[in-house]
Amino acid sequence: MLLFLIQFSVSFSSSNETDQQALLAFQNLVTSPTHFLANNWIKKTTFCPWFGVTCSPKRQRVVALSLPNLQLQGTISPSLANLSFLSVLNLKNNNFQGGIPYGLGHLPRLRVIDIQNNHLNGSIPSSLFQHQGVQAILLAFNELSGEMWRGPWYVPKLSVLNLRNNSLTGIIPPYVGNATKLMNFDLSGNRINGNIPTEIGYLSQLTELYLYNNQLTGFIPATLFNISSLLVLSLGINSLSGPLLLYEGNIVSNLKFLSIYENQISGCIPSNICQLTELKIVTISFNNITGDIPRNIGCLFKLEEFYIGNNPINGTIPISLGNISTLRNLYCGNNRIVGKILSKLGKLSNLMQLGFDQNYYLIGQIPEAIFNISSLEIIDFSFNNLWGRIPTTIGLHLPNIKDLILGGNQLEGEIPLYITNASKLEILELSKNFLTRTIPTNLGNLRELRSLLLDNNQLTNEPRGHELRFLNSLADGRMLRYLSVSSNPLNNVLPNFIGNLSSTFEIFHIEDAHINGLIPTSIGNMSGLTTLIFDENNLTGNIPPEFGMVKQLQGLYLDNNQLNGHIPEAVCHLSNLDLLILEGNELTGVIPECIGNLSMLQHLYLGSNKFSSTFPLNLWKMSGLLSLSVSRNSIEGEVPLDIGGLKAIVALDLSSNHFSGMIPTRLGELQNVQYFDLSNNSFFGQIPLSFANLISLE
Repeated sequence: MLLFLIQFSVSFSSSNETDQQALLAFQNLVTSPTHFLANNWIKKTTFCPWFGVTCSPKRQRVVALSLPNLQLQGTISPSLANLSFLSVLNLKNNNFQGGIPYGLGHLPRLRVIDIQNNHLNGSIPSSLFQHQGVQAILLAFNELSGEMWRGPWYVPKLSVLNLRNNSLTGIIPPYVGNATKLMNFDLSGNRINGNIPTEIGYLSQLTELYLYNNQLTGFIPATLFNISSLLVLSLGINSLSGPLLLYEGNIVSNLKFLSIYENQISGCIPSNICQLTELKIVTISFNNITGDIPRNIGCLFKLEEFYIGNNPINGTIPISLGNISTLRNLYCGNNRIVGKILSKLGKLSNLMQLGFDQNYYLIGQIPEAIFNISSLEIIDFSFNNLWGRIPTTIGLHLPNIKDLILGGNQLEGEIPLYITNASKLEILELSKNFLTRTIPTNLGNLRELRSLLLDNNQLTNEPRGHELRFLNSLADGRMLRYLSVSSNPLNNVLPNFIGNLSSTFEIFHIEDAHINGLIPTSIGNMSGLTTLIFDENNLTGNIPPEFGMVKQLQGLYLDNNQLNGHIPEAVCHLSNLDLLILEGNELTGVIPECIGNLSMLQHLYLGSNKFSSTFPLNLWKMSGLLSLSVSRNSIEGEVPLDIGGLKAIVALDLSSNHFSGMIPTRLGELQNVQYFDLSNNSFFGQIPLSFANLISLE
């Protein structure tokens, strides 16, 4: 008896020492900004009380090592494979690098390995797929590569396999069918190819299958829809093809989430989809699905989200769609649906998003009942053939509306004043219709408004008004970023108070709006502007030097007006300028040489003005310039050899000026040029042989 106790004591001490050595070897390869392990794992003390270490009560052996969310760095030591009693390894949400030690798959008592969200690389040890006791393998959000083990899988207790967001390649091994206890299988966000193996259909306990964002091909196995335990089937963003076929015969399905968007699925929505009675979310957008929406689609009485956009689906809107009272999001945009928008959709009292945009053949009036759905946040009926008036009561019953998008139709009448009651409105898009009357002067009450698009209508200014009063109201909208009122007969001048518009204002379109008079000097106060489009109007006077204060400006369109005077050198302060269009005015004098210092400038159009003198040498050296037009001016002098500095130029128009001398041979170095015009100048001599090098010329 005494001999037995002595032997047990020696064995116990030796095993403890093995565990301690394994932990210390692990610690030696780990660092952290706070030196966490160094401060908490003290060698002189027993290891069981160490942070993150759990020991068995009797043997005092390490059964769990849990160190998540500690910013630990380094590699995972192979010594952990010596923790022979280890059941749980949790190192998730750290910064570990290197590979996964192969020996971890040989730990006989291992049940859970969770090392998600690190920077681990290399392949997954095949030993993990041959472990008869492991229950959860969680390796998501790393940089693992290579293929999964193609040999036989012996994982009879595996219930969770999460390999999401790595760089895994190869196929899904058919041996996955051996993991008969598997409940959650996630391979999304990798580069897996080949077919979905039919053997997955044998996983009778599977509840969630995520294979989206890979390179899978072939058909979707119909057997997947007969796994009665399956709740989630996510196959989007692959190259799956063929029709969507459900299992023939009676289906016992509890499927709640079906996503196959962005594939190449063809055929019709299956007529027996009604057997999937538990469906809550269906996403089949961006495929090649044809035919009608099933007439009996209302059978999916638990459906909450239905996305079928971007398919060549045709036919009319089924009446039964209005019976699904649980619907929250309904998106049928960019299809080929015809007929009218049903007033019965107005009974969907839980609806938050309703989209039938870009069907082009939807006709008739927008049912007023739709504007009474108080839960609606998004309405998008743009680019159809809808006519009639916008209901005058709009806004009174849409307290939650954020996006109202009705552009590209044939709507007429005025913009209802009550629209400002929709206090949460962020996007109001009514462009490309036949709206008339004045632009409401109370739109500034929409304090959350970010985009206001009213272009291409027949909207006017206030009668007898001398300024665009609606702009004054918009100064109260401190969130406004994008305003477009182009192609309306506004017939007025720009008020000086446009400088009061919010500093968040980024894009201002008012081209072809019959605007006359001067550009207000207060334009310099619009410090957030990135794009300003004032072309095709009757603006007169000089270009205000205050433009130089609009430091964020990237695109300036002032073409086809009646502007005169010089280009102010303040324009050269616009270091972010990408595009400058001043053609079709009456500008005179010399083109400022400092324009050549605008390193971001890619497009410069100065044609059809009255510029004279020589062309600034600095501009011939703008290596990033893509387009340059100075046609129909009175620019004189020779084109220098420096023209070869326009290395990126694609379009070059110097026509109808007074350029003289010989055509420089370095023009042949412009190998990206697709169009150039030197006509109507005073060049002489021969066409340079180097023109044969203009390989991109059209």
